[in-house]
Amino acid sequence: MQTGGVRIALLTLGTAQFFDFGTFVTMISRYGPAAEANPIVKALLISHGLPLLFIAKLSLVALVAAVVAILVEHQEGRPSPRLAAGVLGAGIIAGLIGGASNALTLIPL
Repeated sequence: MQTGGVRIALLTLGTAQFFDFGTFVTMISRYGPAAEANPIVKALLISHGLPLLFIAKLSLVALVAAVVAILVEHQEGRPSPRLAAGVLGAGIIAGLIGGASNALTLIPL
């Protein structure tokens, strides 16, 4: 992975994850915590509130970025660009699926 490609992929990761968070905030403001399908997220929301979930989302993006940076750099003489791309891809897909499922909940039937 080239440096420019990594930067674009990290920006895409952040965008996907905050798409998920933005649609989540809208969904729970309309329908309450019961609308969230993930029991861990629902429990954290109920017990600790939205600020903790925002910090958790921000921490997740930072952790993935750090893991990718380590994988892209030479580790024991061997970079792992495929693994870095896989980690980024998983994070992007997770954000898009989460955001899309939240958005579908917001569409009136």
